[in-house]
Order: sequence, then structure tokens, then C-alpha cells
Amino acid sequence: MTLGVADNLSRWDALHEARAWGRYPPEELVRFVGRRYFPCADRQSLRFLEMGCGQGANLWFLLREGFRVAGIDGSPAAIRKCADRLRAEGLPSENPMCELRAGDFSQLPWSDASFDVVVDVESIYANPWRTILASVAEGARVLKPGGVMFAKMFGTDTTGAGSGELFEPGTTLDPVEGPLAGHGLAHFFSEPEIREAFGAFASVQIEWARRGGAGSEVFEWIVEARK
Repeated sequence: MTLGVADNLSRWDALHEARAWGRYPPEELVRFVGRRYFPCADRQSLRFLEMGCGQGANLWFLLREGFRVAGIDGSPAAIRKCADRLRAEGLPSENPMCELRAGDFSQLPWSDASFDVVVDVESIYANPWRTILASVAEGARVLKPGGVMFAKMFGTDTTGAGSGELFEPGTTLDPVEGPLAGHGLAHFFSEPEIREAFGAFASVQIEWARRGGAGSEVFEWIVEARK
């Protein structure tokens, strides 16, 4: 089967238009930022990019903590809702502290070495493998030397992995159960695939988290990759 980039983005735009999505950042991201960047005396000197920022839970957190941010998402509805939330809570959405763009994060509109940190919280997974590789490569490109990419990605032990219509190895369309049921294209990562995707980075630290309940399990890889 085939699924074009435009079709995939259109599916996600419809999802974001129809529902609210995640008001708070995941604890792994909070811990990562707190451990590495809270001690910085001049937080405005650090610039974060979120790939697949959705409706802004993670940007909201980073802005509240005083960091400069940029966010990109393929869904114009998500970007609109993100900007609305930030304005409603008195946070910037259109000045040098925050830049929001609707677009394809496998072709980032920023120059090389523009960011100190790149963040992906379960967005890159919703693409074909070639787009996943391109997106990680783009994350590396826009990082400054020594910068870090933080990523959370669903693993193959997640309920629903392998279900739905087969798109390519490891990737299905519309899993029929689990946390990604009905959410379109989903790639469930093995550890070797994580290492392949982040192979161009100077160092890669991989951890994992598992949670479950009501017959559904979520297995997530947590990646910190230094350029």
C-alpha cells in the first residue's frame, strides 16, 4: 500500500481539529530538562526545537521555565491550538522567545546548528521508515555541536504493535488496539532500529519505560543523543 506525506499530515490535522491533546509534559522530558538545563544561569541563551509539537504541552513547560523555543507540526490545527493556549496563559507565541510553524519536520525550515536541544515526544514514529530516518537526520543537522536530541518512541512491546494494515516492516496503518488504535500510521521501534536511526550521533544513551493497565501496555524508548 502507499500513503503520501500529504495524506498522513491530513489525517493528523483532522485528529487535532477534533480533539484536545495532552496538557502536560511527560515526566521523562521534565527530568531530562531539569537534570541538564535547570542549572543554566541564562536560560534564554538556550534554544529548544520540538518536532511534532502538537497542541503545545511541552512548549508550554519550556517557556514557563524561561527557555527560548520553536515548534513545528504538520497539523495547522495543532499549531493554532498551541498558539491559542500560550496566549491564554500569558506566554509568548510570536516573539523571539517562541516561533511556531506548520510544516513537514523531515524538511526543517531552520539553518544548520540553530538549536541547543531538539525534542521529539512520540511524533516521529507516525511516519514511514524513510521519513523517520530523514527526520532524525534533520534533528542532527539543526543541532549545534554538542547539542542533544531527546526522543520518546513506542517500542515493539506496546499493545497493538503489528496490528492493523501492514505498511512496511515494523509499521502498520491504524492499529486495532492499544494506545495508537485508530491514529493512522505507526512504527514500533526495536532497539536495533533506534541505534540505526541515531547512528550518526557522537553518543547515544537509551533507556526504556513500561506502563500498563486495563489490558493495554505501553513500552517507550527514551533516547538522549549527543551530536
